[in-house]
Amino acid sequence: MSEKRLPEVGEVVIGTVKRIDKFGAYVSLDEYDKADAFIHVSEISLRWVRNIRDYLREGQKAVFKVLRSDPTTMQVDLSLRRVSKREKVEKLILWKKKQKVKRVIKLLAEKTGLNRAELEKTFLEPIKGNEVELYDIFERLTKDETIPDFLKNLPENVLNALKEIVKQEIKRKSVVNKGILVLYCQSGNGVVIIRNAIKEAMSLAGKDQNVTITVIGPPRYLLKVEAEDSETSEKLLNQAAERCIEYVVSKGGKGEFKKS
Repeated sequence: MSEKRLPEVGEVVIGTVKRIDKFGAYVSLDEYDKADAFIHVSEISLRWVRNIRDYLREGQKAVFKVLRSDPTTMQVDLSLRRVSKREKVEKLILWKKKQKVKRVIKLLAEKTGLNRAELEKTFLEPIKGNEVELYDIFERLTKDETIPDFLKNLPENVLNALKEIVKQEIKRKSVVNKGILVLYCQSGNGVVIIRNAIKEAMSLAGKDQNVTITVIGPPRYLLKVEAEDSETSEKLLNQAAERCIEYVVSKGGKGEFKKS
């Protein structure tokens, strides 16, 4: 997979700390063929840095922002303190996706005996080298959704091997929602009624979904659902709560629900 030689000023990058001295740290840029960079001690934290190793250590991967990038001298200066929390989270997500794509292609080459470089070309050329887009395509494969024509043109044994690998390597996204159910039933078999109500609610979970209800301490129960996106997850949460309460009420009890 091709890598640019040096990053641009303002770019957020992943780097591995190689060496630390009293003035700062020397960093290897993972996405740029291990190009060297430097972060001065003044760019490590907004606070006074007594010991650089309180923030960075040799071998550590971290997210940095590029302050200077000079292709003539091959000098790259970095900052740690100028990286926002949002930038850090987004960069790490993208980095992990790219690494997962590389691993999938590596495993596919090993499993099929095909040339890894040729596989990379086959996968990345149609999407102009965008590993993150390829990750999203692989993720769709895990759900057996429609895939691009360039994947359909793969030999059947290669496509089947790819499907098997991505299902092992790429975890499906899930959005969790939860809330508190309060269920009352004073009849002699109230415990059974509530247990059956919980079973009714849990039965609503569809493919790749999950509904669990656990006791916090009667009459309070934790309702938790997992689904593929936030809209589906919230809808499932409300449906499960309604089903549970409706069942209890139909048996002479009462209930209420509060989303966490």
